[in-house]
Amino acid sequence: MGNLKIWSAVVESHDIANSSYGVYNGQELMWEPRAWPLGSTGTAINFTGPFPQTVYAMGTYTLDPSVHSFDNLEVVTYVQTGTGTKEVLNASFIDLPDTATGTYEGSFTPVSGHARLFAGPNPCDGQFTVTSALPQGQTGTVSVYDLGGRMVQSFAAGGSINAVIEETGLYFVRLVTSSGLVENRQIAVVR
Repeated sequence: MGNLKIWSAVVESHDIANSSYGVYNGQELMWEPRAWPLGSTGTAINFTGPFPQTVYAMGTYTLDPSVHSFDNLEVVTYVQTGTGTKEVLNASFIDLPDTATGTYEGSFTPVSGHARLFAGPNPCDGQFTVTSALPQGQTGTVSVYDLGGRMVQSFAAGGSINAVIEETGLYFVRLVTSSGLVENRQIAVVR
């Protein structure tokens, strides 16, 4: 596969470009970078064995609400080939709370105390929604396991994702937070 790099940016979606964007001045941008937690040139990642299912990366960033009104913030993280076409191999968007209100898009706010996890409808036909909420300042991972303990899906916690499972059966949805809190739900896939 060659060299891989991981990138991360805090972006504001649907912002209006200013004069520094030249011919795009006054046009709506899909997203515009506001901060680069992993650096604006990406961070090289190397593996000595098979590719892992999850890669963890940490980076700090600073946002200044006195400069911009951040009301559509997301963190985008993606893996890209480091040479050649620099093709994006995988990307993930995570909603951030608005700086003015402290709420997430759709009023999905952090919780105090315990993390929360919802999976439904239950039973389902293989398509269901997983929604998780984390206490302020925590991160987490949501994983879906089959009865044999095999992980069939995994993604970052703190929001909603539409999951699809092809095989019928009973599945376990587990949320694990950075502080060690664990929440579990069961979901039945029937046809």
